Amino acid sequence: MIVRSKAPFRVSFGGGGTDMAPYCIEYGGCVISTTIDRHVYVTIEPRDDKKIRIFSLNYNQELVFNIGDKDYSTDFEIFKGIVNVLEINDGFNITTYSELPAGSGMGGSSSLSVALIGAFNVYYNFGLSEHDIAQKAYDIERIELEQKGGYQDQFATAYGGFNFIEFTNFVKVTPIKKTDEIVNELQYRLILCYVGGSHFSSDIQDEVLKGYEIEKKSYMEAMQGLKDVAHSMRNIVESNDIGRLNEFGELLHKGWLAKKSLSSKISNKEIENFYLTSRKFGVLGGKLLGAGGGGHLLLFSEPNKKHRVIQELEKIGGKIVNFHFNPKGLEVWEIN
Repeated sequence: MIVRSKAPFRVSFGGGGTDMAPYCIEYGGCVISTTIDRHVYVTIEPRDDKKIRIFSLNYNQELVFNIGDKDYSTDFEIFKGIVNVLEINDGFNITTYSELPAGSGMGGSSSLSVALIGAFNVYYNFGLSEHDIAQKAYDIERIELEQKGGYQDQFATAYGGFNFIEFTNFVKVTPIKKTDEIVNELQYRLILCYVGGSHFSSDIQDEVLKGYEIEKKSYMEAMQGLKDVAHSMRNIVESNDIGRLNEFGELLHKGWLAKKSLSSKISNKEIENFYLTSRKFGVLGGKLLGAGGGGHLLLFSEPNKKHRVIQELEKIGGKIVNFHFNPKGLEVWEIN
């Protein structure tokens, strides 16, 4: 039996960063996000030996390792972690394909983790729920592999859709109550622009966590600001009042300022040039998706200025990514 799966990328609007331990365990965190119609695909096919062969279609790269290999210092370490934690004892060919580049800032590594765990879940009939799969992905990335980061990516991609996600010692995913009209208008007003460069989220997360340990007052103020933004965004969307959407754009800007205060590595001159250019031509607010340092800018434009903003961003090297909100999370199917 061959099993194929796909898990979507996510776009986080507000609250990103408050989903990181130990902050969220002690004080609670929250994020408002949605998944989009870009995916990571995984295919697993059994072998007749005890080897795992990984092949990335995007990079034309291959790695073969033995069951039980715990050397996580090499590329493709996420595959080793998943195979070890799930106690996979059979050989597999695993093929991956991503519709967005690595370092996009939209949770691609967690989409990969969720897609692979989901494929094994169906192959072995483990009986894991979306919540179980997301938690396994988190445990593998953060505990087994000791990668820095938060909780939001795994749960956003596993569940899919437009959600308000709360983080304490338990993760609660609540679908946003919304009308098609307000979602369509929000979709129309948003611009997704790839600004280049991959980020090293672990390095940035390290610096953010130092702020938690050393400069607790300013850190706590920024985190509270990010949570307030997430709650306000939820209220605007659930009000179903299209006239309030400009406030949503302004909140994106407020959240971006709070996030930048957490680390000097989150933004840089190139990112600021793209952002300030967009603001000059009609963007009310926006943010860099992910930990920072590169990837995609999410921008909220005045409706009659969207085309001009896109033109100006492309002039300075930005690549516009056409996308749509996607209500579905992890999907898995068999190929007989």
